[in-house]
Amino acid sequence: MKKSYLILIAFLTFSNWIFSQANDCTDAILLCGNTPVGIEPQGVGFDEFSLPGNFAPPCYSFNNQTVWFRVEIDQGGTLGFDIIPDNGTDDYDFAVYGPVSDCANLGMSIRCSSTNPLAAGVSGNTGLNATETDLSEGPGPNGNGYLKELDTQAGETYYILLDRAHGASGFQINLNGTAVLPQSPDFNTPQNLETCDDDGTEDGYARFNLLSQASAITRNFPNSRVSFHESLNDANLNLNPIAATTYTNTKANSQRIYARVSSVIGPCTEITSFDLIVNPLPSYNNPNELYICDATGIVNYDLSALSESITGNSPNLVISYYRSAIEALMNQNPIQDINVPLSGITVHFLVRNTATNCFIFDEFDISYQNSPALVKPAPLIYCRDDNMTLTFDLSNIEEVALDGLNPDDHDTYFYETDADRNDDANRLPLLWDTEAISKTVFLRSINSITGCFADESFEVQVIESPDYTFKEIQYLCIDAPNPKILSIDSGFDFYEWSTGENGTTLNEIEITQTGTYSVTAYNSFGCSTTKTTEVRSSEAATITGIEITGLNYPRNEATITVTGTGVYEFAIDGGPYTTNTTFTGLSRGYHTIAVKDTQGCATTISEPFLILDYPRYFTPNGDGYHDTWQLIGLDEYPGAVIRVYDRYGKLLKELGANSNGWDGTYLGTLLKPDDYWFELILPEGERVTGHFSLIN
Repeated sequence: MKKSYLILIAFLTFSNWIFSQANDCTDAILLCGNTPVGIEPQGVGFDEFSLPGNFAPPCYSFNNQTVWFRVEIDQGGTLGFDIIPDNGTDDYDFAVYGPVSDCANLGMSIRCSSTNPLAAGVSGNTGLNATETDLSEGPGPNGNGYLKELDTQAGETYYILLDRAHGASGFQINLNGTAVLPQSPDFNTPQNLETCDDDGTEDGYARFNLLSQASAITRNFPNSRVSFHESLNDANLNLNPIAATTYTNTKANSQRIYARVSSVIGPCTEITSFDLIVNPLPSYNNPNELYICDATGIVNYDLSALSESITGNSPNLVISYYRSAIEALMNQNPIQDINVPLSGITVHFLVRNTATNCFIFDEFDISYQNSPALVKPAPLIYCRDDNMTLTFDLSNIEEVALDGLNPDDHDTYFYETDADRNDDANRLPLLWDTEAISKTVFLRSINSITGCFADESFEVQVIESPDYTFKEIQYLCIDAPNPKILSIDSGFDFYEWSTGENGTTLNEIEITQTGTYSVTAYNSFGCSTTKTTEVRSSEAATITGIEITGLNYPRNEATITVTGTGVYEFAIDGGPYTTNTTFTGLSRGYHTIAVKDTQGCATTISEPFLILDYPRYFTPNGDGYHDTWQLIGLDEYPGAVIRVYDRYGKLLKELGANSNGWDGTYLGTLLKPDDYWFELILPEGERVTGHFSLIN
């Protein structure tokens, strides 16, 4: 491919390579045609302006990151260029020297630009063009980044000094104009070299023969020569060429190699590149061991069903199966299924990557195995204890179900339904928080080596705790002759009292002291309920007095006073009990008051007491009812006297304390019905008066 240009373009990019060797004027990069340049010196290298024949550019110091280019003119004409920062904003300055003969006699620069694009408000592009007329610009905001292009003659040499004053990105330089530069060497664009990482160590490194690559690059171009380099810098400066025989890549998996193409008939070189690619062998999942569970005879195994799991469903991998290693190596007689003898069989396979054509051989075994023999676990028993939820501990069930098989060789999972087990969905945790009701739990134990599994189930029973009555407060009668009995319902399996007494039938105990007592009842499942009672003291009442108000019907009353530790209720003459200690509206005559301890201690009965009062009428007609008028119990007041008068104050009768009463006669004659008056004189001298009626 012969090249000659009236408009010449050279690209310079140096953002991706950093080298320790600075680029000086003496090794300036010759721009010829489409030569890529990738040098980025650190610092400024040799100070060319320390030589007496060289003068520093007047517009800028050029002491940051510099690079030198050389342009040789084969045919005169105009020469311009564009320097374009990769990011569009970095500040690149330049100076042009020439025409000169060598780097020791550069003289004064003929172009110099140090305009700061940010300060000048222009883009980062800078260079020479056909429209500008100025020869120098800058520093800072002065200028627009462009100067007048050069008028060149054949045989002249020019040097371009470039410096990145601010920024960190790379750039490209485009030459333009009518001048003709030296012809670049011809070459064929190389293809990447690829191989498989099959040298026994899969590390991304392999050997490559570069002689064939050199022949391919220079084929049909006898004047071209090629050398190989590990970096673009080395290729540009023709440093550290690689031996073109056997080369092992130094960067794993992929490495860029630069080819420097030179010509035996001209000074120009071309730089091209290609990649050394070490493709990995196919990555796959070897099952190693496959098992047929619980077979009753020879089984035909479908090998094609394994392909997706072995290749990981990779679109670039294909797999073939063979009966023997020789058939696999020769790629003969591939199979899709195989009859597995009872002794087992080895299957050979080849995995190929269709994108890289790398392949690998491997094998796996198929044999017969039995599923684990499980036993049905006994029910798990939980006491509900009034809980709405419970935590079922399933952690010991696997060992029980395996019945001596090694749990380390099995994976056991639990499910709430048979459907979940079949779908392997909603596995239960070993500590399962769930509602407090009885359940059936389904389990599956899988041999972690063979994948063979067996199913079983067991019950979780939630048992109600014993339910019985035990009063929270009870009373001990301290004056009772017998101990108090604390009791609960019979029929439970075991009883345990806080007194230390226990037994299978001990549903009651005797106590003689107050205090707090508890009892725990157990059922046949071991579920228990504990209840507590406080035993307080109580006793029968002691009557200390009865205060009586009589002769005042219907306001006769009696008030009783008692002592004792109990809580008492009171009843008069066998009537209903009340908490009131005063009884009113009492009739004349004798009464008794009963005092009952509400906690069951003895009831105390008072001695009969008298309500002294007189009848408000009597009927002396001989019928046996109310035939006499008398005061019941007056005989308890010896010496008492009653005098009866008519309404006019006439004394009709005087009665003693032991009298049988007045029969309504005066001097043997029954008096007429009327109101009569009386006067009661008690022994203490108290006088009571009143009136009553005689009625026929």
